[in-house]
This record gives sequence, structure tokens and C-alpha cells, in this order.
Amino acid sequence: MVDATDSAFVYTDVQGLSDLRRKAQQKSPEALREAAKQFEAVFIQMMLKSMRDASPGDGGLMDSEQTRFYRDMFDQQLALSLAQQGKMGLSDALVRQLGGEAGPPTPPTSPTSIGDPMATLLQVQRIRSSVRMPSPAPLPKPTPFIATAKAANDAYPIDDAPYEPTSPVAFVRRMWPHAQDAAKQLGVAPEVLIAQAAHETGWGKSVPSFADGRTSYNLFGIKAHRGWDGERVVNSTFEFVKGVAVRQKDGFRAYRSYSESFSDYVNFLQVNPRYREALTRVDDGAAYLHALQRAGYATDPRYARKILGLMNGPSFDEALETLKSASVGPITREKS
Repeated sequence: MVDATDSAFVYTDVQGLSDLRRKAQQKSPEALREAAKQFEAVFIQMMLKSMRDASPGDGGLMDSEQTRFYRDMFDQQLALSLAQQGKMGLSDALVRQLGGEAGPPTPPTSPTSIGDPMATLLQVQRIRSSVRMPSPAPLPKPTPFIATAKAANDAYPIDDAPYEPTSPVAFVRRMWPHAQDAAKQLGVAPEVLIAQAAHETGWGKSVPSFADGRTSYNLFGIKAHRGWDGERVVNSTFEFVKGVAVRQKDGFRAYRSYSESFSDYVNFLQVNPRYREALTRVDDGAAYLHALQRAGYATDPRYARKILGLMNGPSFDEALETLKSASVGPITREKS
């Protein structure tokens, strides 16, 4: 746990950042040291992320959205702790380079612990190996294939079964019919809706889900605020506060199908006066997305540009070309 007196050191803490900004305006030497420590924490967290990306991971039943979420939280706390201890010496080097006076060196605990990156990496590996991940839920008793297949069909219509993310092409093929229906009601090109859903969910990999693993089918990140009397799910999300991304918990609307998610997206825009301007710009995908951003659909200041960048990317082009070759409805490429 980070002590309350070190709140400015936690770079995801908004109040701490405000205190740091105030000290910087006063040209306080403490501000330089705290900023250097925060930079070192970010660097260590990026290093940990690269290490995890380079390793194959646990996989299997241990690999889930929940375990990855808590693993990321652990990595973030580990990066903060290592940076605060000054094990790598990066913050002291930054302070010296920027004209400040570095603090006293950390007393060595072993001959190889003073500013030795390899020793730090070995310490990280030891801590990682000691972390116990949540045990997977017990597998259900096997049932005959016919009964299992019938139960699956009864639980989910074929068109609205939970999507298993495999590729952008698979995501676009799965969502295209729903996007076409919603696009007709709004007057916007269907690929604009596909791109927005892909951005909100990471091509279907980050759809808000319940603790038991059930999906919420929420493709557009619509929150379950007042006025919503349907089912809801609480998930972690990033919101931008004064331009800084802050992780927080929030409630999201939960649906019974992807079709219902698209339908609620249409209704959400049409019944909210704040999106009136966006609905007058549906003939231009870029103008439509920028109008949504100005109306406060998302807190990310680059929300529209990120979606447009995705639309103009190779993965999106490949998915649309695949749809054309498969003759899945008429496709007119949206110009942005």
C-alpha cells in the first residue's frame, strides 16, 4: 500500500498530480524528484508489459479477462514500489541530468543490487513467480453431446451467440448485419458503427463481462446511469480527467444480444438532445464522430481520431475486402 504522504508519487492519482503541478509552478526541487520517480515507474511498467508480451503466458483456464486485470494491477503496484525504492537508479540519473541534486543512494542489500538492472529483473521474476493467480472454477460434469448442443441453442440464438474474438475479419463479419440495420435507422455508413464498436471493445476482446464470465454484449461502452432499468455489469475502464487517463470502476448496460446492443445505441443517440448535432452529420463519417466527441460521448480527447485511424488501417480494409468477396450485402467504403 502506498502511504498517504506519497500520494503525489502515484501517477494515476489526480489529486497527487495536482499537488505535483503546484510544486512545479513554485519551482520546488521536490517536484523534479517526484516527476523523475513517476517517469521511472512508467518505464518499469512498460518493461514489465514487454516481458509479459514476450512470454507465451499461462493460457488455458488461467487466462481470462479477470486474471489479466488483476495481473496488470499487480504490475502497476510493483512498478510504483520499485521506483520508490530507487532500485534501478533511473530517477536519480534524471534529476542529475535536469540540473537537480539526486538523493542519497539506496543502501545495498547485496553486492549486485546497486543500480543493477539484471538484479532488478531477477527480483521481478521472483516476485511474479510467487504470485498466486485465482483458481479456475471447477469444470461442469460432462453431458451427452446432443443434450449439450440443444442447451446451447436454447440459451443463445445462433446469430447472437457470444463472440469469440479471433481476428478483425471475424469481428466485422459477425457484426456487419447488425451494423447495417442500425446504420439504416441513423443514416450513417455501417462501417462507421463497426469501427466505433471495434475501438470500444478492442475488436471484441474487451466487451464488459460479468464475474462469472458472461458477456454483456455491450459494444459501444454505454454506461448504466440513471434512467436505465435493465441489467448492468460493473467493469474497469479508463476515463480521461484533465487529459490524463485514470482507471476507475463504472456500471455498463447489459443486453441479451448484439442486435439489442446496436438497437440501444441507436435509441441512446436519438433520445438524447446532446447528440442532435451528430445526427445531422450522418452523411459524413468523420464529421459524425467528431460531433459525438464534442457532445461528450467519450472523455478521450482523441476519440474520433482514433476511430478514423482504425477505419483507415490495413486490418479494417482487409475485413471489408473479405466481406466484398463473400458478397455479404452491399458495401460502400466510407470516405474519411
